Amino acid sequence: MDVQLFGARLSPFVDKVARGLNLKGIPYTMLGFSSPADFKKQNPDTQKMPVLIVDGERTFDSTRILRRIEELAPEPPLFDRDPKIAAQQSFLEDWSDESLYWYLMAFRWAAPNGDASATQVASGLPLPSFLLPIVKIFLTRQIKGQALAQGLTRLPFDVLTDEFGRRLDELVAMLGDRPFFYADKPSAADLAIAGQFSTMASGPTPQGEAMIQARPTLVAWKKRIDEATADEPAVAAPQKLAAVGG
Repeated sequence: MDVQLFGARLSPFVDKVARGLNLKGIPYTMLGFSSPADFKKQNPDTQKMPVLIVDGERTFDSTRILRRIEELAPEPPLFDRDPKIAAQQSFLEDWSDESLYWYLMAFRWAAPNGDASATQVASGLPLPSFLLPIVKIFLTRQIKGQALAQGLTRLPFDVLTDEFGRRLDELVAMLGDRPFFYADKPSAADLAIAGQFSTMASGPTPQGEAMIQARPTLVAWKKRIDEATADEPAVAAPQKLAAVGG
């Protein structure tokens, strides 16, 4: 079985899928990109990453990909055998993708961090150095525009910080005394949140990273999920990109 993952680990959604493959022990090749045309080639429907390619068959969207991975290797399960717990894990995974992600985006493109985020993204693109300043302007307008349209990025930074802190405290409460969310083993919910946290720790958003580090329960949880999903890809092709995808 030939398994390939298209995307960049800077994306929380690609990170989420890579962790799922590692947790299942599925060897895979990481596919990078050389131009925007690669996105259209790999995912003509949405032109986003990640894309999982199994023996030539493509699956896009990180949640759908996790379901595909579950088909390929049922053990260990990505959702608890108890339907009630599985429903909670599924809900939390979706919340991470659809809500926690936008907190990440708001931190990345808020005034204190926008230039650093644009630099990080632009420097990872296969472009001549003289184009980077132009690309930074384009990325700031394009990606920041999406974040502004969602709404959280419009908040004053102190309000954004306060609200993010509340979300982190809620995660602490949901985790409780369990090693993973709602269970004793990692689930799709853990993979999704770990992906968001990893991108938050990638450099341009030190405020968000510091808030996570200030909560020992989340720090200990992140260490456990990192150990459970350590990287063991078959081939790792160089690639970087923005925290975009789905």
